[in-house]
Amino acid sequence: MKFELKPDNRNSSDEDLISDLKKIAKELNKTKITRKEYDTHGRYSEGTLRKRFGGWIKALEKAGLSSLKDYEITKNDLIKELKRISNLPNVNILSRAVFNTHKKISNTSKIERCFGSWSNALKEAGLTVESSQNRYSNKDLFENILNVWIYHGKQPTVTQMSEEPSKITRNTYSNRFGNWRKTLEAFIEYTNQEEPEALIKEESQPKKLPLNSIHHKTSRTINLRLRFRTFQNDNFKCKNCGRSPATDPKTILHVDHIYPWSKGGETVLENLQTLCSDCNLGKSDLV
Repeated sequence: MKFELKPDNRNSSDEDLISDLKKIAKELNKTKITRKEYDTHGRYSEGTLRKRFGGWIKALEKAGLSSLKDYEITKNDLIKELKRISNLPNVNILSRAVFNTHKKISNTSKIERCFGSWSNALKEAGLTVESSQNRYSNKDLFENILNVWIYHGKQPTVTQMSEEPSKITRNTYSNRFGNWRKTLEAFIEYTNQEEPEALIKEESQPKKLPLNSIHHKTSRTINLRLRFRTFQNDNFKCKNCGRSPATDPKTILHVDHIYPWSKGGETVLENLQTLCSDCNLGKSDLV
């Protein structure tokens, strides 16, 4: 089974976009709605609305919602905030995602407007600027997309790639693939590639054999393609209890062998399921 991306929203009408924005505000029972809130609950990405209407505030005004005023923040204030976050424990390279997680003022968009780019802002703050273009392989980039997809339980937006749990900025993807849409197309093309293991038919109930006589046709390691397909099949939820990181951020999802690998089960899609860490621990090697 091949998976496809959501339809490209560039052909959606202004009325469709505004209608969905109003709908989400009503569902959240708010007269003020943030870009992150819309990205989490909306049909489209907040970036689509910003591009269409010339900014998030203008989109809110078009929908008759109260706009959120930006703070009057100076360049010096921004530099101090960048330095503060860079000095936090375990922060080696200050990425947009790290900044958005720990910020107390402003946002990365304002920083880029003030300094011209994220790199320029880091340079003016005297911080390390590391090129990520050659630091990550395509597999690294796709693994990061999968982690963000799992966290939100749906196709991630470009804005979400600048927020936790993403560890790689959206600019890295744009530099590698051209834009976010092309990035997602490359990711789906990669995950839809057939595995050699796909030719193996998993028995619903493999014969019980002595452990020393089991000879596997597949590796125990579950690669990115199989993990993504399994998560997709199970709607990014634990198949046992239904928990998901999208509704409970503390939930950690695993891909589990239905019939244990240690007892002869193979690493094929038919023998894989999504379980949360608690349910997976409780299952162990039981069948």
